Amino acid sequence: MTDAESLNDAQVQEDIGLIQRIAERDSQAYRAFYQKYSGLIFASVANVLNDHHDTEDVMQEVLVQLWNKAHLYEPKKGKPLTWLTTMARNRAIDRIRAKQRRSRLNDDFERENKSVQPEFEESGHELMVSKERDSILMRAVSKLNPDQREAIELAYFSGLTQAEVAERLREPLGTVKARIRRGVNRLETLVKAKLD
Repeated sequence: MTDAESLNDAQVQEDIGLIQRIAERDSQAYRAFYQKYSGLIFASVANVLNDHHDTEDVMQEVLVQLWNKAHLYEPKKGKPLTWLTTMARNRAIDRIRAKQRRSRLNDDFERENKSVQPEFEESGHELMVSKERDSILMRAVSKLNPDQREAIELAYFSGLTQAEVAERLREPLGTVKARIRRGVNRLETLVKAKLD
């Protein structure tokens, strides 16, 4: 066994000990674990959400979950850090799905109310402005390179998460995130040019 492997094993054992103490409600162990890994947990969540406010919220949820569920950790199933980052990633994905559900419910509510309440109906001018914006956006999307266009359409028009887009395109998640980010930046430039 090399020194690095020995050090890694010692660190894993130390982390297991911290988790076991957290399960026994040891606040010092919790603080030590937090100081050691909070940056990594934050980064894991931020990589999924790309939103600082949501990342902070999910980070808090994960830390509460760590305190409340430490007793469920089983060392034979993996390292404490893997357990925690998986928990963080799952919470972040849950947040994305919840936001998408709320958005769909809100859209459904608006559609329903527009059909039964005349005060919610768009005026002719509002319809014209809305169609013009849609037209500008669709022309801008058509000017993206094919990879960016496909990723943007799946993420924003089909409502897939970035992870689902990566799976559908059989591309690494990082590649898809970069494609979407560059595509959105390009769209902003194209749309601003048309609206100015």
